[in-house]
Amino acid sequence: MEIIDRKRIFLGNNLRECRKQLKLSEQEVSKMMHVDITTISKYEHNTRTPDIYTMIRFADMYGVSLDALVGR
Repeated sequence: MEIIDRKRIFLGNNLRECRKQLKLSEQEVSKMMHVDITTISKYEHNTRTPDIYTMIRFADMYGVSLDALVGR
């Protein structure tokens, strides 16, 4: 039986949706977060998961709760 990490899937989708709602490009977010643009892309496409400190920074930057960001 394969277990799917749904929180990880929601996180990438939510990161992308928050960015788009603020009309920001991946490049703009990467500059604001001081993270390489490929890292932002990997977060949004669920191939890499940010650590808790990075998720807090995203939540603060996007003006959402950490719970909302991770789909809780």
